[in-house]
Formats: sequence, structure tokens, C-alpha cells
Amino acid sequence: MTSFIRSLSAETLKLKRTLALWMVFLAPLIVVSLQFFILYDRAKPSPGTEAWLMYVRSCSALWAIFMLPLFVTLETALLNNLEHTAKSWKQLFALPVSRASVVSAKMMMNFLLIGISTIILSILVAVSAKLLSALQPAFVMPGLPVELIVRSAFLPFIASWLIIAIHSWISMRWHGFALSLGVGIGLCSSRFLLPAQGQERTTHGCFHSTRYPKRGGCLPW
Repeated sequence: MTSFIRSLSAETLKLKRTLALWMVFLAPLIVVSLQFFILYDRAKPSPGTEAWLMYVRSCSALWAIFMLPLFVTLETALLNNLEHTAKSWKQLFALPVSRASVVSAKMMMNFLLIGISTIILSILVAVSAKLLSALQPAFVMPGLPVELIVRSAFLPFIASWLIIAIHSWISMRWHGFALSLGVGIGLCSSRFLLPAQGQERTTHGCFHSTRYPKRGGCLPW
């Protein structure tokens, strides 16, 4: 456990002034900003509860379907590419810590970064909703449905654990930022070729890893 904590601490230090760290803030900001301006420009009069539901679900859908799978791909590739670029994998494995600790720390850092980004998404959704309500009279959202916001943000995150694990392994196993990114983009693109309705979707599309965040995966949520 001590070696794992040391490895995790070392991974944290490597993140300073890197694009991987900036993307934790930029990815949710892009999603919320895009949805904010769309609804600000095209808002229709809606009751408070319906307005909240519409806004939270639209942000969650944009995040889960489009941004999250690509964000996971980019984040894991950026984080592990630090070692590939410096050619320091052999040096890492030569340190007096187990290989399992090094790999586990990198994997955990990927999960932590995506998790922090999910928390930031929840905060931005709440803040932007209140701002939209103040600026757009047709879109009044009283109160703050914390449970709805948290559930809509964190269920896709939990359902994305398989994607994070797969892309973490790919980006650690093979050198090359373009390769990791290409695999992620290819998987994200291939899911749109799968049937959207019917029994075939249930038996095939349901097991496509990048579709898991859309509705909490195949889990009964």
C-alpha cells in the first residue's frame, strides 16, 4: 500500500502544467457552455420542474454520448504519453516499487481525473442553470434538484469505468499518442453504425463499451 501511495503521489506531481490537467476543467466547461448558449437562444416557456429536467438531461446527454468517451480517450493518452515521450517506463519499473503499484497508480489517476471532471460538471450545471434562469425569463428554474444533477452526472461516470480501464491499458501498452487516440475515435464512431432499435440493439449494441455512459450502460438504472 505504501508503494502504491508513493506512485500515486508521483503521478500527481507529473500533472502540473499539463494539458491532461487542464482538460479536467475544459471538457465539462465546453459541454455546459454549449448547452447554455443553445437554450439561451432557443428557450421556450417551461414550468420550473420541466425546465430543470430538460436542462440537466440535455447536458448529461451531450456529456455521456459525445464528450465523455472522447474525453476518456484523450485523458488516458495524454497521461500515459508522458512516460512514452520521456522513454521512462524502464526507469519506472526499475524503481524499488512493484510494477503492480506503478500500473495501479496510473490507472487510479485516470479514474480520479475523470471523477473530478464529473464533479466539476455537476457544479457547472447547477451554476449555469441559475445563470440561465436569471438571464432568460422564459426558462425559470426555482430551487436546486441536487439529486437529479448528481445522478445524471455520476451514473455515466460509473458506467464509463470499463472504457477508462480499456483505454488506460491501450495507452500504457503501446507507444504513440496517435494510436491511442485513433482507437478511441474509432470505437466512438463505430457505435453509431450499430442498430438503434429492436432486438439486435439489445444483443449487440448494449455490449459496445462506448455506449455504456449513455444510459448507465446495460445496468438497471
